[in-house]
Amino acid sequence: MKYFIFISLLFISTTKSFSDSLGTNKTINDYLDNGYLIQSIQIMDEEKLLYNLLNNGSEEKMFEPKLISCFYNINSQISNCFKP
Repeated sequence: MKYFIFISLLFISTTKSFSDSLGTNKTINDYLDNGYLIQSIQIMDEEKLLYNLLNNGSEEKMFEPKLISCFYNINSQISNCFKP
C-alpha cells in the first residue's frame, strides 16, 4: 500500500509540472456527456478524488486530448481538470 501511495503522489507531482490546466469551468459529467469514458478513480484523501478520463477515440474527438485527469473536491464540488 505504501508503494501505491508513493507512485500515485509521484504521478501527480510529475503530471502537474508537465500538464496544461483545463480549468474549473467543466464538470466531470460534462466530459462524460462529451464522449469521454472513466478509466480510473483514485481516492487521494478524505476530500479529493482523482478521475482519469479517456477519449472515446471517435473521429470528432481526434483533436481533443486523449487523456484528461480531474481532481474533484467533495466538499466544494469543484473539479479541476488538466491534460498531461
